Amino acid sequence: MKLPPEDIHQRLLVARLPSPPQTLMRLMVLCQSDDAGMGELSELIASDPGLSAKVLSVAHSAAYYRSSAKTLTLLQATSTLGMALIKVLAISESVFQTFHSFRQTTSADLRRFWKHSLGVAVLARALAERQDSVGAEEAYLTGLLHDVGRLALLVAVPERYSALFGLPDDTSLCSQEQQLLGTTHAEAGAWLLTHWHLSQSMVHSVLEHHNPPTRLADTRPLTRLIHLAHLLEGLPPEPPEEPPAWASEHGLTPQDISELLQTAATQVAQIARDLGVDISDAGEPSAASLAVTRPQPLDADQNALARDVLDRSVLNEMAMTLINLTSTNAALTSMRQHASALLQLEDAMVMLTRDNQQTLVPVSMNERHLAATPLAFEVANDPSMTHCMAQRKVVFSKRQGLSPSVLLEVMDTNEVVLLPLLTAQQCLGVLAASVPPELSQHLRSQLPTLQAFGVYAGLALSRRRLADKNRSGQTLSAKEAQNLELKRVVQAVDLLVDALFKTPQPAAMVPVDLSLAVRDTVQLLQHRQLIPGNIEVSAEMPNRAAWVQGSPGKIKQILLILIKNACETMPDGGQIMVNGGGLVQRDGGVYTVLTVADSAASTKEAIQAQLYDNAPEATHSNRGQPAFGLATVNQLLERMAGHIKFSTGPGGTRFDVLLPCPRNPTV
Repeated sequence: MKLPPEDIHQRLLVARLPSPPQTLMRLMVLCQSDDAGMGELSELIASDPGLSAKVLSVAHSAAYYRSSAKTLTLLQATSTLGMALIKVLAISESVFQTFHSFRQTTSADLRRFWKHSLGVAVLARALAERQDSVGAEEAYLTGLLHDVGRLALLVAVPERYSALFGLPDDTSLCSQEQQLLGTTHAEAGAWLLTHWHLSQSMVHSVLEHHNPPTRLADTRPLTRLIHLAHLLEGLPPEPPEEPPAWASEHGLTPQDISELLQTAATQVAQIARDLGVDISDAGEPSAASLAVTRPQPLDADQNALARDVLDRSVLNEMAMTLINLTSTNAALTSMRQHASALLQLEDAMVMLTRDNQQTLVPVSMNERHLAATPLAFEVANDPSMTHCMAQRKVVFSKRQGLSPSVLLEVMDTNEVVLLPLLTAQQCLGVLAASVPPELSQHLRSQLPTLQAFGVYAGLALSRRRLADKNRSGQTLSAKEAQNLELKRVVQAVDLLVDALFKTPQPAAMVPVDLSLAVRDTVQLLQHRQLIPGNIEVSAEMPNRAAWVQGSPGKIKQILLILIKNACETMPDGGQIMVNGGGLVQRDGGVYTVLTVADSAASTKEAIQAQLYDNAPEATHSNRGQPAFGLATVNQLLERMAGHIKFSTGPGGTRFDVLLPCPRNPTV
């Protein structure tokens, strides 16, 4: 009986694709080397379909991926994840494969699959280099992943697919897959690539690589190229004197085919030698190799041991990565990225507790939630949050009735999972993540791992905070020192703002990259040590240009004044969060939002009085230095046809600066 499509998809999503152990060992050696670069790392990953699929899927997940971004190359994806996270992934896969060895098929079958995938990748790259219509990197990656559906089905439904895995990879295999499973490996692979946000041309090529040539005449160039590479790889080392009709249609002579096959064989053999992988017997499977022995499942004790070793080794490595980062803010972002890579919790938000444990303050999230996220969540108003923090346990929360929780509305999902970030004494906060329907059952079966993630992440966050506190405590050990530091910061920032006023600016408003302006301004403050040691500033802007119409100098002045104002309202310390990039409509115009929020409570009347004060641009201190306030922000925005609004409450104060988008849509 065929499996329902939703069942197949659920299994495919959680399938862990095997890699040659030699590749994983070499990867961990590179990650521990001081001399290894991202180029060398990506080159190694590019030798294995399983690893390439994992790195690409994580790099394109919601924790990193931007809908406006193009598909990443493997080098770009490797650089996006970074050495530390790739090391965690390598350890995770190594430990998993040690305890859950892939015994669904013989080693000869796996070697054949690996050799075929790599051969098609090398041939696809060589063919692309002979043409101008397809990029060599995209051709190589698509060739490497064109049969990823076979590997995924082997892991997802071993009880049904093991007997098919050793069969020749042709149209007859697709027919048997369709009859037995209700889907083919081409369809499974294309579905996975779509889920990983890879390009439609790659998806289409994987889906169509078994179609007859007559159906590919008007299709995409990459699809025709992958189809050709797949057919070429299936030819014998010494091709026939008369080339097949499909090769002639592509203008390939017998000499062309011979040169392509020889070059590909040499490159594949060299990669195998470098990794220490024996592919000498990786020919067509024999009848004996098709008699597959069903794997014996691990018993309960073995499963518990495997999970414990996996949690301790992988999550401990994650914790060390978080602790060794430069700041708590960087650790929070990395925590979300590890949740995506290790738990498939792609869309996550980190919320930290106030001292009374009754309020959760969002401090790190994906950009698409920025505009909808409140300054704070009251724990008592959400039973799931209350239960998670009081019982110190992982909690799943589903949408029920017509009045869903605020968190579900903010995350724009029907189900979330809440992971408490724990130390031995307290709950530091909660990592909340959207639960895709197809992963709900799987994630619920992973409760021990989810709970362990919260423990290791909580301990790492506690250590990271202590390091930040000790660093700031070395120079700020008393209230007087804090006040002196704050005065120094305020005066220095005012001088920066004044200097920008005196800097010549373009007469007309110009397109400005808001993301770049924010990063430059925050880095300037940090570089000049103009943020008090008891205040944390986090800046999360899109990993893309966010164009606005304005003046670079005025935008930096506005941000400097708002950060300075936040520092002045928090003499005892606190948090400042800068983010933006979202679009809003107002009075028929489209604006990009820049948000500056702090953890200090204020009153609506006090802020209004400062914003709409008709005083000059700058007053002067008793030392004759300029002093810029919120009224200056309002005046600067009027000159750029922008707007400002604010909200305040017990959780803090938030300013939303609306800057007009450029009229030229191509910017």
